[in-house]
Amino acid sequence: MAWIVFDARKIRDYGVGTHIQGLLPALVRQAPPSLRWLVLAPAEARSLLEALLPDAGPGVWVGWTRARPFGWRTHVEIPWRVRRQVEGPCVFHAPYFPLPMGLRCPAVLTLHDAILLEVWPRPAGSWVARLARWLIGWSAKRAACVVTVSQTAACQILHYFPWLADKIHVIPNGIHPAFQAPIAADEVERRCRALDLSPGAYLLYVGNDKPHKNLHRLIEVCIELWRRQLMTHRLVLAGMPEAAWRRTVRRYYTWTRRGWVRWVPYSDVETLRAVYAGAAALVQPSLDEGFGLPVVEAMAVGTPVVCSRAGALPEVAGDAAVYFDPTDPAEMAQAIRRVLEDGALRSACRERGRQRAGQFRWEEAADRFLQLYDRLLNRPARPA
Repeated sequence: MAWIVFDARKIRDYGVGTHIQGLLPALVRQAPPSLRWLVLAPAEARSLLEALLPDAGPGVWVGWTRARPFGWRTHVEIPWRVRRQVEGPCVFHAPYFPLPMGLRCPAVLTLHDAILLEVWPRPAGSWVARLARWLIGWSAKRAACVVTVSQTAACQILHYFPWLADKIHVIPNGIHPAFQAPIAADEVERRCRALDLSPGAYLLYVGNDKPHKNLHRLIEVCIELWRRQLMTHRLVLAGMPEAAWRRTVRRYYTWTRRGWVRWVPYSDVETLRAVYAGAAALVQPSLDEGFGLPVVEAMAVGTPVVCSRAGALPEVAGDAAVYFDPTDPAEMAQAIRRVLEDGALRSACRERGRQRAGQFRWEEAADRFLQLYDRLLNRPARPA
């Protein structure tokens, strides 16, 4: 009996957590009956895991752990749990770095991007970048396979670690099935009104306020458009932690107090889908992205996308978005105005966006991960 040990300790986080929440249920659903699962997760995620894996069956075991991803317990408790609870061949699946020390089984490691190595907008020589480079390199060297989510991210990673060329695989993210289901206009209206939002009267940004997200430049571009009376749409920020919103309030107090910049706390996927659908457009101004999941989610519900010509965003959005240079405020403002003022352009973006989003499915990603597992479980053992 073969085992997969899936490290889901960051399941409640932003970014990586969304990846885990989409991939893990698809893996368990599609795995052959011969596979057994040990899912490592924090006790605080019990209700979330129960919702994601309602019919997991006796082949799925959950190991509740207090080991934090970057803490010392990772390298003591996790290998101990694998040795104690798993009998037979196994593969350790790490959706993020670093890998635990002392693992005695092959590991699949996912590196979502190389942004930490560049530390936007600081120079790559900072101590954060040096530490990240060491941890990523050490983990990648120990992994049997390294997975990333776009060709762009693969090229960036290979720039720093060219010796990974023989074991890197590109498996794009998928999107939650809820985003692909039709949503009625009255449901959008009801859910948006419950959040005090007017459908069609706001721009949407989904993400945090990390430097590479370029959020402050987007807010300043919107402020300039409001001051010049060239736009009346509000800017709604969704999917960011409360601490990030407090930083935004301190920096743009006047505009947040007047309601020009609004915050929607992270909510359930149905509410988030309605917030996407109610937006006049999604704006993604990032300086770099390894994938850009909000772009795909917005396209899936038929919301026009205005995004930067940076990182993996052109690879993911294809011809379904309106692009701008993220370092040029004038070009960003022009792109936003084009989408808001050109009805034919919005319709074309909606149609192409839905078609493009249909290419990103967690079921397809799960199939490819299962193929990697099978290859590692069946490869000949190395001589001692």
